[in-house]
Amino acid sequence: MTDHSATRPLSPLERRTLAQLLACDFPGVQELRNQLPETRVTGQWGAESPSVDLEVPADIPAAQIEDGIIPATGTVTDDSGQLFGELLVWVSGGRLSALEFSWYGDTAPTELPDPGLVTVTVQ
Repeated sequence: MTDHSATRPLSPLERRTLAQLLACDFPGVQELRNQLPETRVTGQWGAESPSVDLEVPADIPAAQIEDGIIPATGTVTDDSGQLFGELLVWVSGGRLSALEFSWYGDTAPTELPDPGLVTVTVQ
């Protein structure tokens, strides 16, 4: 059983970001979508990082998908349309395991981007 005192629910922006990245079709995506309601944040990648580790309860069905980054990537631009970074979803054992916001340049993001600045593509 998970110790929920050491975890927290997804924030509305984290949930919206994950849903946006899982809106594309690829093998295993429906099972990953079904995991969202029970997904919890287990840790942050740094004190001000928007990237987080995730946990899905073992009784939620796993997706038949390889460990690693899902095929959908969110390309992030800034308000002026310049490329800023990308959003990646990690899976381990068929379960959502992390949401990563990687960036290009010197200034690290401290929050997830506005969904309107994200373009999702499947590779």
